[in-house]
Order: sequence, then C-alpha cells, then structure tokens
Amino acid sequence: MGGIGPTDGAIVADGADGADGADGADGAAGRGLGSSRGSRATFRPIGISPHPKLNKFGTFDGNQWPPVSPPPSPLVPLHELFGVAPAVEFPRRAWSSYHMSIVLLGEFVRQTNSGGKFWHQLNIGTRPSEAVLHKEIEELVALIEYRAGVLKEALIQRDGLLEYFRGVLSFSKDSHPYTFDLTQVALRVGQFVAMHYKNKNKIPRPSYLAPALMPPIEPPGHASWPSGHATESYLVARCLEDVLPAAAHDASAPAGKALDRLAERISRNREVLGLHYPTDSKAGKKLAEETYKILKRCPSIKGNKGLIELAKEEWDQKPL
Repeated sequence: MGGIGPTDGAIVADGADGADGADGADGAAGRGLGSSRGSRATFRPIGISPHPKLNKFGTFDGNQWPPVSPPPSPLVPLHELFGVAPAVEFPRRAWSSYHMSIVLLGEFVRQTNSGGKFWHQLNIGTRPSEAVLHKEIEELVALIEYRAGVLKEALIQRDGLLEYFRGVLSFSKDSHPYTFDLTQVALRVGQFVAMHYKNKNKIPRPSYLAPALMPPIEPPGHASWPSGHATESYLVARCLEDVLPAAAHDASAPAGKALDRLAERISRNREVLGLHYPTDSKAGKKLAEETYKILKRCPSIKGNKGLIELAKEEWDQKPL
C-alpha cells in the first residue's frame, strides 16, 4: 500500500496488507512512471548551457534541445512548429497501469451491487469476538514450525503477490496490457476496500494479543480484519477467471480452480507468519467476492469496450 512505487511491470499495491509497501504505485515514488517494459522509468539527462545571460529571445545561450532557431514562442502551437497534427486526446495505452487503477477507483466508489449497496455497505461477516481470536491464536502458535518452509515465498508475496498469478497464466504489461491493467485495478480496489473495513472494525494483530508469536517481519501498521492480502488475491482471481474461465481451472488437481487455490495459499502464508488470524483470510475472501459484484458494473470494466472484454480479446489472439 503506501511506500515506494514500482514499475508498470510488476506492480501496483500488491499486498496492501503487507509491508505497508505497495508493490506498486508506478507513479508514486521514483520507480516507474509509466514504463511499459517493467523497467525503471526512462531517465534522459539533457544539458543546457549554464551561461546566465539571456539572449533576445529570453532563453539561455548555448546548446539547446531540440535545436530551433529562433527559439519557439510558448504561444505557438507545437503542431505548427514541427508540422505534426495536434493530438486530440492523451492515448489510452500511454496511461500507466497504476494511474489507470486510480481512475477506475473513482468509478468504483460510485457503483452499487444489484441490491443497491455501495462498497462501504457490504456484509462480510460478523466481527470476531475476543474468544474467537484467542482460539485462533492457538492455531497460529501451532503454525510457527512451518515458517521456515514458507518464509521466502511469503516475503515475496508481501509486496509481489501478482507475480505468482503471472506465473500461473504467464502475462505481462507487454504481452497482455489490458489483462495487466485489470489486475492493477483489482489490487488498487482491493487495497482500498480492505483498509476501510480494517479501520471500521479495528481488530488487533495476533502478535499484539500474543507477543510470543514473534512474527519474522514487522506487522503492518494497520488493523488485522479483514486480510488485505486475501482481499486482493481473491479479487485478482475473480477478474482473471472472468477473462479466462477455462484457464482458471486446473483439471489435473481435484481441488479445481488454480487461481482460487493460489489466493488461498497467499492468504494462508500470512497466517503462518503470525500476521493474520484465519478469520481475517475468510473475511478477505468474502470482501473480494462482494467487491467484485460492484467492480464489474463499472463502465470501464463492463461492456464491449470494457477491460474484461478487451482482456479476453488479448487471450483469443495469443496462445497461453
């Protein structure tokens, strides 16, 4: 969630619930201002003469880029200076996925589900009682012995959970730009709604009640219920299932949906680290399901020109 912002290639607020460090914010801070190749933002240092004296045109003497003589007046349209047609609008594909996810967030908050409920009015279950929390802490203590086996994976998923979904379906900003945009929207919206319900319910982290859990990483600086990782993971899964209903199922596994099982694994790893109660994960899954009912009603998501249909077309044109 907060924190540094990565590139468009790995991105957005992966694991909002995690290190407070949004996997993404491709525009937030320093790392990726819209690169489509998943690399750091382009940096083009271009020097200018340090001569302090201004010439008759009001510019510095010396080398300039682009070289024009006389220098252009700021009142002259660029298309007249350089002989190109004026741009009608900013191109859709020039938007970074991170910034487009913010645009979609603005649409999301104005939509309701089929029952007329807004995002902040969803029923995601009953706030767990203190007795339930203490009972689940016993389960978390029993999971401590499994930390060594999942620690490396869980640390990557802390701020990079999307990389695991991209491993299942093999897509990127370059190969499937609309699919990638859709997952960024899911991450951003999931982060947003999870924070609202966390603040509303204010459940303390497990280690606050049982310091002996000693999580191997610093617990995030926000409340526990529901799990942000679970919310984001299941919301990404729902989006990808709509785009690729067949690919979302792993026929070789009796458990069925590969994407759902991945979301479950990401959520469970947070429990093993002692950062979440099992009820956090369950509430996060429920929140994702209810949130998606609203998200898919957004104008930029639904319909022939919506992200879901545009993403489907990408997969129709490319083999898995």
